[in-house]
Amino acid sequence: MLKKSSTWRYLWIVVMFSWGLQACLFSSPSPKPDPVFELTSNANIHYQQLKQFLRENRLKEADQETFKILLKLSNRQAEGWLSQADVEGLACEDLQTINRLWNYYSDGRFGFSQQEKIWTSLGGIIGNYTPGMAEKFGDRVGWRRGGQWLKYDQLNFSHRAPDGHLPATTGNGVSGGVWNGVASITHRVKYCGVIDALAMGEWIKADWKTLELFEVYRIPIENSPDVPAPLVISEIPCSELQGIDQLWVKYSKGRFGLSVQGKILKSIGHSSEKLEDRYEQFEKAVGWRIDPRDMTYEKSDPKTVPLGHFPYRLGYSYDTFGSGFHRTWRLSINPNCGF
Repeated sequence: MLKKSSTWRYLWIVVMFSWGLQACLFSSPSPKPDPVFELTSNANIHYQQLKQFLRENRLKEADQETFKILLKLSNRQAEGWLSQADVEGLACEDLQTINRLWNYYSDGRFGFSQQEKIWTSLGGIIGNYTPGMAEKFGDRVGWRRGGQWLKYDQLNFSHRAPDGHLPATTGNGVSGGVWNGVASITHRVKYCGVIDALAMGEWIKADWKTLELFEVYRIPIENSPDVPAPLVISEIPCSELQGIDQLWVKYSKGRFGLSVQGKILKSIGHSSEKLEDRYEQFEKAVGWRIDPRDMTYEKSDPKTVPLGHFPYRLGYSYDTFGSGFHRTWRLSINPNCGF
């Protein structure tokens, strides 16, 4: 009798352990603590509802709430859709808040930044929409199946969805053909700080924002944890440099940009001379011999600023122990980038 009782007790423990294991495997993730970043808005948008949906893993509701916010930011609630111009005008601060919330509550698997990485990893250029590229992206993130776009209700609103699957309403019914979908909104998210400063003619602010974009290319010095990581300009991919160059050229009407600097650098001196020997002449031509603390160029007519003067602060570095600037940074750009 004792042996039989022990057997039943053992079987009960096994069953309960099995149920508990299944519950752990298939239940939703435990709620995360509130994020440490602030839910800031440039348009008086309240993000508590979106945060609550994400925290409770109500991802379909979070996805729909995200699109409602974008429509409100664009004052397009009545129309219910966004145009290309609407996307380009979305408030930078709000887009960053939305992106941070999705990124935080998905442990980096969802959000605009993750979608950007996937888009570019497939060979796409953010800001450049093509139907073929959109299809490749849709296949990767699970918005397409068997060569067909899924309907919205067929999407996977769970944490088991593929990376980049959400948010999905921002793809305009997932394909995004009307306003360039993921290509468009990820471009706005990534470059909004630079674009807004350039559009206002705030050249020095745009210069600092350009430097901020490349902070990810700071490589720590081995065995020197206390030394600030230097920005390794030679490691910045050509696609990244080309993206920022296009913006500088566009908003300065052809006066600023890496490509503009490249033409000036090539035109100075004789081709037989070493590039390093011609660099001082280049610095004078673009106005880099002026004290970098001089703020007179902020909000100036670009025609009054030396041709090719910006971007300038990519040479700023924390590892120079005093000067804070690598004077010859422009020579460190990968020559294969065409600059």
